[in-house]
Amino acid sequence: MKLLHKILIIVFPIVVLGSCTCNKSYNSVDEIVKQASKNVKMITPDELNKLMNAGGDEVYTLIDVRQEIEHYYGYIPGSVVLPRGSLEFSIGDSTFWEHTGLYMPQKEEKIVVYCKKGQRGILAAETLNKLGYTNVYALDGGWKNWELAYPDLYEKALDKLGGSSSHATSGGC
Repeated sequence: MKLLHKILIIVFPIVVLGSCTCNKSYNSVDEIVKQASKNVKMITPDELNKLMNAGGDEVYTLIDVRQEIEHYYGYIPGSVVLPRGSLEFSIGDSTFWEHTGLYMPQKEEKIVVYCKKGQRGILAAETLNKLGYTNVYALDGGWKNWELAYPDLYEKALDKLGGSSSHATSGGC
């Protein structure tokens, strides 16, 4: 029995530490997104549309994690632009939310995030989960999937572009 106990003391930490992905190195962003998607809840465009049309039955915050210039070319009505690079710093900042005219989301409230095609949204949802937000969803397929499903249900803010006619790119994610 003592020998078994000694073996467990030596082997168990090696097995547990060896299986940790905390310091895992990835070969591509696709691998990072694939790993993150295991921990993220997804919402389809149809499910989001139903949520938006539920008549206020459920409180939710819709966040576009693309850059502002991407947002202005087309966005889902009611969404607030909070780029992924600022997400961690602004999500819990009451000054940011006062500026948008919205209430700061509580940790247990539903938050839906989206980007262009879904990858940044998945990474943003994972980040929010790590920050203690418990009801976070990423829009499956992002803005492009929404635009295909609801081609007449979006808004633009081209006037905020300041006369620029070039369309911004972000690496396609």
